[in-house]
Amino acid sequence: MYVVAIAELNTPLEVEAAALASDLGVTVYEARLALAPGTPAIIRVTADKAKALDLLARSRARGHGSVACDTTAVVASTAMPSMRRFRLGPTSISLDDRPGDALAYDDVLALVAAVHRQRTVSEGERSDRELSVARAMLTGGIVTTRTVKRETRAATEQREPVLYLFRRGGGAPWILRERGTSWTGHGLPMASSASDNFRSTVGALRERATHAPYDERLIARKAAPERMAVAAGSAAMTTTTSSEAGMDLLAHLVALWIARRH
Repeated sequence: MYVVAIAELNTPLEVEAAALASDLGVTVYEARLALAPGTPAIIRVTADKAKALDLLARSRARGHGSVACDTTAVVASTAMPSMRRFRLGPTSISLDDRPGDALAYDDVLALVAAVHRQRTVSEGERSDRELSVARAMLTGGIVTTRTVKRETRAATEQREPVLYLFRRGGGAPWILRERGTSWTGHGLPMASSASDNFRSTVGALRERATHAPYDERLIARKAAPERMAVAAGSAAMTTTTSSEAGMDLLAHLVALWIARRH
C-alpha cells in the first residue's frame, strides 16, 4: 500500500480541505476530517502507485510539504534495535545485548518523539448470590437467595513515551522506550523515576547528535491509525487497541519530511 501525507500545511486548513475534497472526490467535511488530527495528515492510502504519486504532485503544487511512502518500507518498532541496555559513548551509542552494533551520532538523521497508547477493555458476565425475601417466604426459609447475573466491563489505558532514532545511512531506526530500560549506561546522574531518566537521556542525545532535528509533534498526537486484537475466553472477551503500528508509520513520515528538507 502507498500512503500520501501532508507533513507541513502551508495554507489554512479550510482552504486545503476544499482543494483536497476536489482531488479525492469526497465532501469538504470528509477532507477536513483527514486534516484535523494534525501533521503528518494522511490524505490517501491506496494500492495504486500512480494515484498516490498524482496526489503527491497536486499537494506539493499547492505549496505543502507532502511526502509519500510504500508501507513495506516502514519498520515496526518491535523489529527496531531497542535501547533496553545502552551506553552513550563519545561518538556513538552501543547496545550491551547486541555486541558490535553501534549508532554514530553523526549517522542520526532525526530524533522523533512519540507516545504509544494501548487501551484494553474486558467485558463479561458475573453471577452473584443475593438475599431473596420472596424466595424465603415461598420455600419456608429453605431457599433464601437467588442468582443474579450482571454484565461487567473494565477498561485500562497505558501510555509509553518513546524516541525513534532514524539513520542517515538507512537501515532500521533505533528506539528508546521509557519502560523496561536500564539507565545505568547513560552516564548521567540516576533519577528516581523512569520518566525522568528517559527525559534526561533524550536531552543527552539531542546534545550529542547536534545536527539531527528533534521533532516532538507526535507526543500530543492522539489520533493515529490503530490496530485491534480480540481475545475471547470462557468468562470474558478482551479487546486491545494499540496505536504503536500507527505511530511507527507517522514517525516514518516525519522522518521522510526531515530528510527531504535537509
